[in-house]
This record gives sequence, C-alpha cells and structure tokens, in this order.
Amino acid sequence: MTDLDDLRGVLALPPAVAFDAVDLAGVMRRGRRRRRLRRLSAAAATVVVLVGVVVGAQLLRPPAEIPVTTLAVSAARPEHGAAAPIGAVVDTGVQDPAGEVVLFFQSTAALHDSSPYELVLGHRTPGGVTAELATGSRAGFPGFHALTAGRPGQDVPLFGYYTGPATRITAEVGGLMYGADTGRVETLSATVFWFPRRDAAVFGGASTLPMNAYSAVGDALPK
Repeated sequence: MTDLDDLRGVLALPPAVAFDAVDLAGVMRRGRRRRRLRRLSAAAATVVVLVGVVVGAQLLRPPAEIPVTTLAVSAARPEHGAAAPIGAVVDTGVQDPAGEVVLFFQSTAALHDSSPYELVLGHRTPGGVTAELATGSRAGFPGFHALTAGRPGQDVPLFGYYTGPATRITAEVGGLMYGADTGRVETLSATVFWFPRRDAAVFGGASTLPMNAYSAVGDALPK
C-alpha cells in the first residue's frame, strides 16, 4: 500500500468528535440583536453630541441686556406748612444743623390717573417733622414716579420713589453704576430712594439719568 492509499483511508474514517447541526435561527437572532445594539449606541452618541452643542450654544450666548429707563430729573417744589405723613417716615441718616433729613409721603390733590399723595423731603426736629421739598403727584401705576433734585450742600443730591417691590435702585453715570439708599413705606407699597451726599458731584447738573430697579432676588423690575 502506498502512502497515497494510507491518506485516502484516513480521510475516509468518520470524525472523532460529532458536531451538532448549525442553529441558523439562533445565529440570525444574535445577529439582529447585535445590529440593534449598534444602532442604539449610535443614536445615544448622537443625542449626547446634540445636547453638548445646545448647552455650548447657551453658554456662549451673551447675557440678555437689562433694559434701562432714562428718567428726567425734576426740580422740587418748596413745601410749607405742617407735615402730615402717610405711613412710615424714612430716616436718611443725613444730618445737618436743621436736624436729620427724612422722606415721607403726604396727601395731595389727586388728578386723573394720578396718585393722591406725593413724596416730601423734610427734617426730623425736636419739634416734629417738617415738610420742605415736594416731588409733586405722579401716576399711580407701578414703577418710578419721581427723580427729584434736592439741595446737595444741605441734604441729598437726588431723591424719589418707586411703586412696587423694589429693594435696590441704581443710576448710571459715565458707564458706572451708583446704588441709592432705600427705605420701604409698606402702607403705599412704595420704595423711597435717595443718593448720599458723597455722590453730589457725580449727579450735579444731570438732567436725565438711566435708572434700574431690582427685586429682593435680583430680578429687574418694570420701569
């Protein structure tokens, strides 16, 4: 017998290990499962990319500008007679020979669409509260109602009031923001504001000022 005959005999022998029949259905199921997983992974990656793009765009977007209202500075009207405050009398902390400068509201003739009160600047003296400068009555809707020039050498350079829940008032001069001192008169839901004496030179001669009002949580309020 030749070597070729031996090889043919070996090839003709049955295999030592029996192989099971191929499970075609199972193979197809596993293939479909893998394809679904690949598609889901690709979709998830796409969502992550889109979220990143949106968040990045929001971070890069410049903050919305706060609307500023420009108010005219009006001249105060001299006030004479006994003071009759409505609600709280607000102490400014400013002292002069006449006493402590105060701000308060008092009744005045109501006009059409106007409030029946006005803001008054005066002094707290040993004899009581005096009324010296008045802003005049203003419309009763929420917002700023007065920006009035005081007597910078004697009391305050500017004062006024805001109807609504304002806790912070600012004015802009030369690109800089100046904060006003404030006091609440809850009876009229109003915030009285005034600028300190140290700012007299800043506001001296100003005829208009950009103003802003903010709530206790820092939100800009209607003007």
